[in-house]
Amino acid sequence: MASTAEQYSAEAYLRELGKLLRGAPRDMGLELLEDVAQHIEDGRALGRDDDQILAALGSPETVAAPLMAEYAAPQERAILRRNSLVLGAVALVLGVLVSIIDTTLADTLGDLIFGASVPEGEGSSYDSIYEQGALQLLIFAIFGLGVAATAVMKGKAARIYGYAAALCMTALVAGLITSSGIFYIPSMVAAWMLVGINGRSSKSVNREPRSKLIRIIGGTALLLPVVLLGAASFTSIEPNVAVYAYLALGLACGIGFLSNSRIALWATCANGAALLAVSTVDQGLLLAAFWLAGTVYFFFGLYGLMWFTRRGTAGGQR
Repeated sequence: MASTAEQYSAEAYLRELGKLLRGAPRDMGLELLEDVAQHIEDGRALGRDDDQILAALGSPETVAAPLMAEYAAPQERAILRRNSLVLGAVALVLGVLVSIIDTTLADTLGDLIFGASVPEGEGSSYDSIYEQGALQLLIFAIFGLGVAATAVMKGKAARIYGYAAALCMTALVAGLITSSGIFYIPSMVAAWMLVGINGRSSKSVNREPRSKLIRIIGGTALLLPVVLLGAASFTSIEPNVAVYAYLALGLACGIGFLSNSRIALWATCANGAALLAVSTVDQGLLLAAFWLAGTVYFFFGLYGLMWFTRRGTAGGQR
């Protein structure tokens, strides 16, 4: 491996260091840059050549690292806090959506606790139906509120409570997977994402390796329905404007996700939110398909918006 002196002249070294410090506050970056430049001049005055001076300094990355870490830690904490609040709001909205869907379906969680949704017998009344439906809505909303509460907690309490909420949601999905369990999958995903946020270190700012893996997984997941629908449209489904529009949107979302396009990430998230919302309006045969597809689109898009580094930014800053 080439030494620092072999890679850079003094002027090139300072230019590279300046690029690395673009993500830091301007005054702090300029101060460090001036200190390094003065160090080089002092070394020259003592009769040392540039190769010796640069070798002693180390690489530009090594020189910039302490300042970038000092600046990045509070910035990362702010990002984690923002993302946690966003996920908390998402969990709350999902709790409402699930309550709308689940109170209209047979074999729901409310049915298991209270019995049939519609009281039987001649003594049944609209009042009793309304009361029971309200209790079911309250139960489902509490699950969403429980996950959302993780967002306003901090430290060890947030980690412990976050794991408890995520495990409860996972058990709920597993226990009702043959009936209404699939409708709790988005809340479960939000819960585990909150666990991930609470378990992150504020100094862990290099998320590029994980982001690349998520881009590959997400791009594949988003493009797979497009491939299947495209194949079906040439065999059993008669092509129409709606099919072509969905194929175009899905293709744009998948390719945009792979290429980390900010516009595509917003479109992916919006597409998923629309599918989830449609599920509460038209609860027909495609309800589960819309709900699951919406979950995939929404959470991959949301993950990209929260964690992918903007293209063209330096120092890993978002």
